[in-house]
Amino acid sequence: MKRSLCLFVSVLIILIIDGCGFMGKDLADMDPKDLPNETAFQDDFTREFMASIEPVEDGYYEFESKTGGYTMKYPENALMNKGFYERKMNTFERLRYAENKDEDDIPYYVIATYDHSHSSQDIDSLLYLLSSSVKYDGDFEEFEHQDNTIFFATKEKTTKSKKTTWYKFFGLVKSNNSNQSLEYIYNVQCENQPGNCSYDLETIEQKVKDIMKSVEFKDMELEGEEG
Repeated sequence: MKRSLCLFVSVLIILIIDGCGFMGKDLADMDPKDLPNETAFQDDFTREFMASIEPVEDGYYEFESKTGGYTMKYPENALMNKGFYERKMNTFERLRYAENKDEDDIPYYVIATYDHSHSSQDIDSLLYLLSSSVKYDGDFEEFEHQDNTIFFATKEKTTKSKKTTWYKFFGLVKSNNSNQSLEYIYNVQCENQPGNCSYDLETIEQKVKDIMKSVEFKDMELEGEEG
Protein backbone atom coordinates (compact mmCIF):
# COMPACT_ATOMS: atom_id res chain seq x y z
CA MET A 1 0.00 0.00 0.00
CA LYS A 2 2.84 2.34 0.95
CA ARG A 3 4.71 1.54 -2.26
CA SER A 4 1.59 2.28 -4.34
CA LEU A 5 1.04 5.55 -2.51
CA CYS A 6 4.67 6.61 -3.02
CA LEU A 7 4.45 5.76 -6.71
CA PHE A 8 1.27 7.78 -7.07
CA VAL A 9 2.82 10.80 -5.31
CA SER A 10 5.96 10.57 -7.46
CA VAL A 11 3.96 10.50 -10.69
CA LEU A 12 1.82 13.41 -9.50
CA ILE A 13 4.91 15.50 -8.72
CA ILE A 14 6.37 14.78 -12.16
CA LEU A 15 3.13 15.77 -13.86
CA ILE A 16 2.98 19.02 -11.89
CA ILE A 17 6.60 19.88 -12.69
CA ASP A 18 6.14 19.05 -16.37
CA GLY A 19 2.91 21.03 -16.49
CA CYS A 20 4.50 24.07 -14.89
CA GLY A 21 7.42 23.83 -17.27
CA PHE A 22 5.09 23.72 -20.25
CA MET A 23 3.03 26.66 -19.04
CA GLY A 24 6.23 28.63 -18.46
CA LYS A 25 7.36 28.27 -22.06
CA ASP A 26 6.97 31.14 -24.50
CA LEU A 27 4.52 29.97 -27.16
CA ALA A 28 6.41 31.97 -29.79
CA ASP A 29 9.49 29.79 -29.21
CA MET A 30 7.73 26.44 -29.19
CA ASP A 31 7.78 23.94 -32.02
CA PRO A 32 4.58 24.44 -34.07
CA LYS A 33 4.13 20.66 -34.04
CA ASP A 34 3.48 20.89 -30.30
CA LEU A 35 0.82 23.56 -30.74
CA PRO A 36 -2.79 23.52 -31.99
CA ASN A 37 -3.00 22.98 -35.74
CA GLU A 38 -4.61 26.38 -36.30
CA THR A 39 -3.38 29.43 -38.22
CA ALA A 40 -3.12 31.48 -35.01
CA PHE A 41 -0.42 29.10 -33.77
CA GLN A 42 1.15 27.84 -36.99
CA ASP A 43 2.00 31.32 -38.28
CA ASP A 44 5.21 32.58 -36.67
CA PHE A 45 4.13 36.22 -36.22
CA THR A 46 0.54 35.59 -35.15
CA ARG A 47 1.72 33.04 -32.58
CA GLU A 48 3.60 35.79 -30.74
CA PHE A 49 0.26 37.22 -29.60
CA MET A 50 -1.35 34.01 -28.39
CA ALA A 51 -1.57 33.85 -24.60
CA SER A 52 -2.56 30.20 -24.18
CA ILE A 53 -3.12 26.97 -26.07
CA GLU A 54 -6.46 26.58 -24.30
CA PRO A 55 -9.40 27.98 -26.34
CA VAL A 56 -11.56 30.58 -24.62
CA GLU A 57 -14.51 29.19 -26.57
CA ASP A 58 -15.10 27.16 -29.71
CA GLY A 59 -13.07 28.71 -32.52
CA TYR A 60 -11.33 31.37 -30.43
CA TYR A 61 -8.12 31.71 -28.41
CA GLU A 62 -6.89 34.50 -26.17
CA PHE A 63 -4.98 37.32 -27.84
CA GLU A 64 -2.61 39.40 -25.69
CA SER A 65 -1.39 42.79 -26.90
CA LYS A 66 2.37 43.36 -27.02
CA THR A 67 1.74 46.58 -25.12
CA GLY A 68 0.49 44.46 -22.23
CA GLY A 69 -2.56 46.71 -22.14
CA TYR A 70 -5.37 44.36 -23.12
CA THR A 71 -6.55 40.92 -24.12
CA MET A 72 -9.43 39.79 -26.32
CA LYS A 73 -10.61 36.65 -28.04
CA TYR A 74 -9.07 35.92 -31.43
CA PRO A 75 -10.33 33.68 -34.29
CA GLU A 76 -8.32 30.47 -34.54
CA ASN A 77 -7.89 30.71 -38.34
CA ALA A 78 -7.06 34.41 -38.53
CA LEU A 79 -3.66 35.49 -39.85
CA MET A 80 -2.06 38.68 -38.58
CA ASN A 81 -0.34 40.92 -41.13
CA LYS A 82 3.20 41.69 -39.91
CA GLY A 83 3.71 44.36 -42.57
CA PHE A 84 0.86 46.49 -41.21
CA TYR A 85 1.69 46.06 -37.53
CA GLU A 86 2.53 49.27 -35.64
CA ARG A 87 3.46 49.88 -32.03
CA LYS A 88 4.69 52.84 -30.02
CA MET A 89 6.08 51.69 -26.66
CA ASN A 90 3.13 50.62 -24.52
CA THR A 91 0.80 53.46 -25.46
CA PHE A 92 -0.21 52.66 -29.04
CA GLU A 93 -0.71 49.56 -31.16
CA ARG A 94 -2.40 49.00 -34.52
CA LEU A 95 -2.82 45.59 -36.09
CA ARG A 96 -4.63 43.94 -38.96
CA TYR A 97 -5.77 40.38 -39.35
CA ALA A 98 -7.80 38.41 -41.84
CA GLU A 99 -9.01 34.85 -42.07
CA ASN A 100 -8.00 32.35 -44.73
CA LYS A 101 -11.39 31.55 -46.17
CA ASP A 102 -12.71 28.96 -48.54
CA GLU A 103 -14.73 30.07 -51.55
CA ASP A 104 -18.00 29.44 -49.73
CA ASP A 105 -17.04 31.49 -46.68
CA ILE A 106 -17.20 35.22 -45.95
CA PRO A 107 -14.00 37.20 -46.65
CA TYR A 108 -13.18 39.81 -44.02
CA TYR A 109 -10.34 41.75 -42.43
CA VAL A 110 -10.01 43.57 -39.12
CA ILE A 111 -8.18 46.72 -38.06
CA ALA A 112 -7.76 47.14 -34.29
CA THR A 113 -6.14 50.23 -32.74
CA TYR A 114 -5.19 50.42 -29.06
CA ASP A 115 -4.55 53.76 -27.38
CA HIS A 116 -3.39 54.51 -23.84
CA SER A 117 -3.08 58.25 -23.39
CA HIS A 118 -4.82 61.24 -21.88
CA SER A 119 -6.60 61.78 -25.21
CA SER A 120 -8.42 58.49 -24.64
CA GLN A 121 -10.51 60.30 -22.04
CA ASP A 122 -12.07 62.45 -24.77
CA ILE A 123 -14.70 60.07 -26.13
CA ASP A 124 -16.12 62.62 -28.56
CA SER A 125 -12.71 63.03 -30.21
CA LEU A 126 -12.18 59.28 -30.37
CA LEU A 127 -15.56 58.75 -32.02
CA TYR A 128 -14.88 61.60 -34.43
CA LEU A 129 -11.60 60.00 -35.50
CA LEU A 130 -13.28 56.62 -35.89
CA SER A 131 -16.17 58.09 -37.91
CA SER A 132 -13.71 59.95 -40.14
CA SER A 133 -11.66 56.83 -40.83
CA VAL A 134 -14.71 54.86 -42.02
CA LYS A 135 -16.52 57.91 -43.50
CA TYR A 136 -19.52 57.54 -41.22
CA ASP A 137 -21.81 60.39 -40.17
CA GLY A 138 -24.40 58.59 -38.05
CA ASP A 139 -24.95 57.83 -34.39
CA PHE A 140 -23.48 55.03 -32.30
CA GLU A 141 -25.24 52.48 -30.18
CA GLU A 142 -23.87 52.79 -26.65
CA PHE A 143 -23.90 50.09 -23.99
CA GLU A 144 -21.99 49.01 -20.89
CA HIS A 145 -20.21 45.69 -20.53
CA GLN A 146 -18.39 44.91 -17.32
CA ASP A 147 -15.78 47.69 -16.83
CA ASN A 148 -16.07 49.09 -20.36
CA THR A 149 -18.38 51.31 -22.38
CA ILE A 150 -18.86 50.18 -25.98
CA PHE A 151 -19.92 52.36 -28.91
CA PHE A 152 -21.04 50.46 -32.01
CA ALA A 153 -22.30 51.18 -35.54
CA THR A 154 -22.53 49.64 -39.01
CA LYS A 155 -22.24 50.92 -42.55
CA GLU A 156 -22.75 49.57 -46.07
CA LYS A 157 -20.80 50.94 -49.03
CA THR A 158 -20.90 49.89 -52.70
CA THR A 159 -18.02 50.87 -54.98
CA LYS A 160 -18.62 53.16 -57.95
CA SER A 161 -18.13 50.25 -60.33
CA LYS A 162 -20.95 48.39 -58.51
CA LYS A 163 -18.73 45.30 -58.43
CA THR A 164 -18.10 45.19 -54.68
CA THR A 165 -20.08 45.98 -51.55
CA TRP A 166 -18.37 46.46 -48.20
CA TYR A 167 -20.17 45.91 -44.91
CA LYS A 168 -18.43 47.61 -42.00
CA PHE A 169 -19.05 46.75 -38.35
CA PHE A 170 -17.10 49.07 -36.11
CA GLY A 171 -16.88 50.69 -32.75
CA LEU A 172 -14.92 51.81 -29.75
CA VAL A 173 -14.27 49.96 -26.51
CA LYS A 174 -13.51 52.48 -23.76
CA SER A 175 -12.28 51.54 -20.30
CA ASN A 176 -14.33 53.09 -17.51
CA ASN A 177 -11.37 52.96 -15.12
CA SER A 178 -8.39 54.16 -17.15
CA ASN A 179 -7.14 56.12 -20.18
CA GLN A 180 -7.34 53.07 -22.44
CA SER A 181 -9.42 52.42 -25.53
CA LEU A 182 -9.61 50.06 -28.47
CA GLU A 183 -10.95 51.02 -31.89
CA TYR A 184 -12.23 47.95 -33.74
CA ILE A 185 -13.22 47.84 -37.43
CA TYR A 186 -14.50 44.61 -39.00
CA ASN A 187 -14.76 44.78 -42.81
CA VAL A 188 -16.74 42.23 -44.82
CA GLN A 189 -16.35 42.06 -48.59
CA CYS A 190 -19.04 41.01 -51.03
CA GLU A 191 -18.55 40.68 -54.77
CA ASN A 192 -21.80 41.73 -56.42
CA GLN A 193 -22.59 38.65 -58.44
CA PRO A 194 -25.75 36.53 -58.51
CA GLY A 195 -25.88 34.31 -55.46
CA ASN A 196 -23.40 36.40 -53.47
CA CYS A 197 -24.13 38.88 -50.68
CA SER A 198 -26.65 36.62 -49.01
CA TYR A 199 -24.84 37.13 -45.71
CA ASP A 200 -26.51 36.86 -42.33
CA LEU A 201 -25.59 40.38 -41.28
CA GLU A 202 -27.27 40.07 -37.87
CA THR A 203 -25.11 37.07 -37.04
CA ILE A 204 -21.97 38.89 -38.16
CA GLU A 205 -22.95 41.93 -36.08
CA GLN A 206 -23.44 39.82 -32.98
CA LYS A 207 -20.08 38.11 -33.55
CA VAL A 208 -18.32 41.46 -33.77
CA LYS A 209 -20.06 42.72 -30.64
CA ASP A 210 -19.03 39.56 -28.79
CA ILE A 211 -15.39 40.12 -29.73
CA MET A 212 -15.60 43.72 -28.52
CA LYS A 213 -17.20 42.55 -25.29
CA SER A 214 -14.30 40.16 -24.76
CA VAL A 215 -11.79 43.04 -24.51
CA GLU A 216 -10.24 43.26 -21.04
CA PHE A 217 -7.95 46.18 -20.26
CA LYS A 218 -5.07 45.61 -17.88
CA ASP A 219 -4.21 47.86 -14.95
CA MET A 220 -1.28 49.80 -16.38
CA GLU A 221 0.42 53.04 -15.42
CA LEU A 222 0.33 55.66 -18.14
CA GLU A 223 3.88 56.02 -19.51
CA GLY A 224 5.58 59.24 -18.48
CA GLU A 225 3.73 59.39 -15.17
CA GLU A 226 5.03 58.40 -11.77
CA GLY A 227 2.99 56.01 -9.68
